[in-house]
Amino acid sequence: MVGSLLRFGARHNLLTSMEVTNILWTKQPAFCKVDFSYNQISKITNELRWECKENTQFGYGGKVYFNNNNFSFFFDFSELGFKSSFYTENFLDYYFDFRENKWACDRRIYRFALKATAFLEKQHRTIYDIKCYSPPELRNVYLPELMKNKALDLLICNLSIADRCPPNCWCFYQPGKSRNVVNCSGTGRTKLPSALPYKTDLKVDFSNNQISRIDKESIILSYFQNITSIDLSYNNIEILPDELFYKLRNVTKINFSGNKMKKISRALQALKPCQIYFGYIVLQCECKDTWLQHWLPPSHSKCYNNTRIYCIYNNELVNILSMTNADLGCAFYSEYILWLAISLAVIALIIAVSSTIEYYFRFETFIMTRKLIKYFKATNVPLELYCYDVYISCCEDDDTIRHWLTSSLVPFIEDENIRVFLPFRDSEFGRSREEEIIATMSKSLNFVIILSEHYDDYSETWIEKERKYAWFNYKSDLNREIVIINYDMLKYKDITKKYLGAFLKLHTFIDFSNHTKRLNVKVYHSLQHVPKTVTKKSKTLNDINAFKANFIELETAIESKSNHDHRASKCSTSKLYLCVQVCTFLNRTNLM
Repeated sequence: MVGSLLRFGARHNLLTSMEVTNILWTKQPAFCKVDFSYNQISKITNELRWECKENTQFGYGGKVYFNNNNFSFFFDFSELGFKSSFYTENFLDYYFDFRENKWACDRRIYRFALKATAFLEKQHRTIYDIKCYSPPELRNVYLPELMKNKALDLLICNLSIADRCPPNCWCFYQPGKSRNVVNCSGTGRTKLPSALPYKTDLKVDFSNNQISRIDKESIILSYFQNITSIDLSYNNIEILPDELFYKLRNVTKINFSGNKMKKISRALQALKPCQIYFGYIVLQCECKDTWLQHWLPPSHSKCYNNTRIYCIYNNELVNILSMTNADLGCAFYSEYILWLAISLAVIALIIAVSSTIEYYFRFETFIMTRKLIKYFKATNVPLELYCYDVYISCCEDDDTIRHWLTSSLVPFIEDENIRVFLPFRDSEFGRSREEEIIATMSKSLNFVIILSEHYDDYSETWIEKERKYAWFNYKSDLNREIVIINYDMLKYKDITKKYLGAFLKLHTFIDFSNHTKRLNVKVYHSLQHVPKTVTKKSKTLNDINAFKANFIELETAIESKSNHDHRASKCSTSKLYLCVQVCTFLNRTNLM
């Protein structure tokens, strides 16, 4: 109503419900008194679908009397149009009187009391002066008293048989602790019930009964996912099925104390000692019970008193934690046999670990061992065994690599009198490629392998063969060396051949990212060198003549040697190559 209606009285009538819009007046700024006392009102309705919005104004309100009616269950504020919150600044200016009603202090009133606690100390309204009528343990207790004493956990909602509460049990929902309780303690039961409430967070209490067994089809095993606490203390249970321990692994508290346990299954190890209570148990202990000594907590643990097991030994009760293997009837083994077994186990472990390490790091171990042997053992490299100092393996399809080799690396090391075999330059036309690889590598002292990413299938075939034969010669001859140039900065995982990846893992390679002139020098110093009688080239005429003389001497020596050990055919390619090098050099200097 829009206007100035200040007082409205409807006392002593037969009203059974009240529309919420007759209580909260939003069309005039204030009123004095609205009296609905002494009726039969049991609920507040919202048939007009009214909603409280952010801009809703309740005015300054007034006094609203609902005393001496038939209210029992508290309101659901969301059904009355308060979707988010029923507390606003103006709403608190109202004065409600709900006294002298038979209120049920249960979970319905809990949400209101929990939020209203924040306003209780700041202002007093008789809306808070609700006196509980049920449950019986809270009868005549005022709601403000529960709020001030922080005892709102006492506000519960009873569950009935319709909610699957077992007969003669007290079942309730406790919103303050977010749990559902099934209390069947002391109800004279001889077996577990066939049903439990379909609720989560069940706390089940069957203590102080005459339950003697738990079958595999027990309701507990069917509801194990919903149960968070179970109490079966002070019954007549003698044996627990193994499946029970496995199913109750996620239950926070299990109480089996005060029963008549005659044996405990080893399946108990599925639970933690602080998770379960057995209390004081007396057993006829055997050697197979030694596992209990490892499972039970020590005396200083907070769970020590949860389970204490005593054994009958020499007509006395002895704590199982204090008994030895001999006391428990275990077979005696001498200390010598024990130490022998331990030693054999340690040796077997060392062998297994060593074998595993050797298998996974066999290539790295071989390379490091080989380097140590060469470091401590002086080796003499015979010149006559090798026709080439360096065999270079690379991707011949990469123009950049070919240009770098022919214009930089190869000229540099050849200037140092290093004999180089470059396949794409020095291979014989018409000769079998694999046969030439095998023959040439068997006469080469060093193998320079350039790692790159991109090459076609044809090149990959010959590159793989060159790498395989390089590793074979490297393993069989201590004089030989493999020099890795990481052209494309590949990682260990990018290398399919583990023996080449071992060089990367050990950082025994030359990084091509070093673009300084030191790169060629590093390659040169990484090679295995042999003492040579040929001196370094000179551009003077005297040096050229000396070079010719040395070449003639070398050629004569090779031919002479070939008459004895047939090395003429083996080094024919070397002779031809040396001739070509001399002629090329003399032509460049215009001295031939």
